Amino acid sequence: MILWRKKIVTALFCLISSAFCHCDQAEQALDSDMARSAELANQAFARCQLYLDGWGRQLDPVTGLLRQSLGSDGNVWTPENSAADNFPFMVIGARFTRPETARELFSRAMVGEKLNALAAWGLPTAFDLEKREKSLRETDRLIFGASEYAKDGLVPMVEILGPGPWSKRMEELAEGVFAAAGVETPFGSLPSVDAEVNGEMLQVLCRLYWMTGREKYLEWARRIGDAYCFEVLPGNSGVPAHYWDFRSGRGDGKLKLRDHGCEIISGLSLLYAIEKEQESPRAASYYPAVKRMLDRIAQIAADESGLFYNEVDAATGEITRGGFSDCWGYDYYAWLTFYLATGEQKYLEQVKHVLANIARFKDYAWEPYSDSTQSQDGIADAVEGALVLLSHVPEESAFDWVEHEIQRMLAFQQEDGVIEGWWGDGNYCRTALMYAFYKTKGTWCEPWRKDLKIAGEINGRALEIYLYAEKAWSGKVHFDPPRHRHYLGMKTDYPRINAFPQWYTVQPLEVYSVEGLGKEPVNFLGEQLIEGLAVELKGNSALRLNVQPVK
Repeated sequence: MILWRKKIVTALFCLISSAFCHCDQAEQALDSDMARSAELANQAFARCQLYLDGWGRQLDPVTGLLRQSLGSDGNVWTPENSAADNFPFMVIGARFTRPETARELFSRAMVGEKLNALAAWGLPTAFDLEKREKSLRETDRLIFGASEYAKDGLVPMVEILGPGPWSKRMEELAEGVFAAAGVETPFGSLPSVDAEVNGEMLQVLCRLYWMTGREKYLEWARRIGDAYCFEVLPGNSGVPAHYWDFRSGRGDGKLKLRDHGCEIISGLSLLYAIEKEQESPRAASYYPAVKRMLDRIAQIAADESGLFYNEVDAATGEITRGGFSDCWGYDYYAWLTFYLATGEQKYLEQVKHVLANIARFKDYAWEPYSDSTQSQDGIADAVEGALVLLSHVPEESAFDWVEHEIQRMLAFQQEDGVIEGWWGDGNYCRTALMYAFYKTKGTWCEPWRKDLKIAGEINGRALEIYLYAEKAWSGKVHFDPPRHRHYLGMKTDYPRINAFPQWYTVQPLEVYSVEGLGKEPVNFLGEQLIEGLAVELKGNSALRLNVQPVK
């Protein structure tokens, strides 16, 4: 009897020991994975700071304005290049790696812009930094520059930094554009005959309406929505024409799925989502046009993988510009938004399909130059689109593709911090930051240091955080709020061009338990975590935190 008891006790001991061993192995594996993620996030943050240093040397010492390129003819500030694609990401990059400089960067440049580059309707024009004179531009060129500046420059600042002087400037530009809008249509005056500008303004106006609730922004967006849903789409085989003459009712017959064409596609879907939320009469009238647009594009412009060609003939589907669009993800925002607004599973499945196939396109030549060499900007756009979609629709093989492609992109940076020496360098910083936040699950440290590493891993409702510093560090770990509501006032996190993905968000008024700061868990309000959790690290040591809602 005693012998059998000993055997049972021994067996139980082995079983418990084995369980603890497996638990330790699992913990060690998680620590190892998170340490690797922290290294990769740190690499991306460091690249952003190096970019900030490289382009910081190119700021005009008198005006604070940024030249558009390092070419011989590039010493000019332009709203469509300098202000749209490069400078905003210097400010954003500074916020997370050198926060004491971020607002000063923007304020100084805004003073320089206001004093040197304003034209009619308060819209900016180009300013020659060498001759110290501004250019005279026609109205359509002013509108184009302002639409690019607002959508590509100010929108991402609002999306990641929240309201500020940049959101006020975005309002000014929208109002200036519609004061200048001179394209007469049966639906009201529009900014342009080009889908690019009208699509960019839809992106801006939807945000402004969500943020402010001002009806004028929705009324202007509806002008564009009416014009496209009731004239352009029906007249162009169900899809947007890149150019449309509202006097003759004819367009160029081209469907662009790349940059300069994707904005109108997802813009119409965003506007439809607003109308659907409000249960307005326009929701029912827009629905068949937007649905047909998505179905028609999938029919004529995608191959079996789901990727879109750069450009096709709207009527025949003939490929008029070969290669796949690096903006494929931006286009699919429209599909995912339509699914979120309607619940129609078909559109979610199409997003899942393309994400399941993107791994086939490792090392693809996204947006190559005319000599067939690769641009970093093409990789950046392709990765950005994937990350936004993946934050809604996780697909393991697509995450693997992101890991591969991001290293291709990061390798473009030169020792001085400059990437390729033109305004597209800002997109490098944007996508590097998005990748870093994917690895940290939206958390970030202040102050940031090159030896400081952070990563996050979502486990059910909890967030595991890994922190490491080579030298002793004390500061704050910031958590991500649901920015779509916190900053923009949106009910639903619809995927949006130039929005930073959300991974793990904390609700400002919920209570969260934090384990790892001491012997016992400590409770915090979500708002405290957003403002920053005080943390101290010993040198050459790691810290693990577990954060989860109490209820």
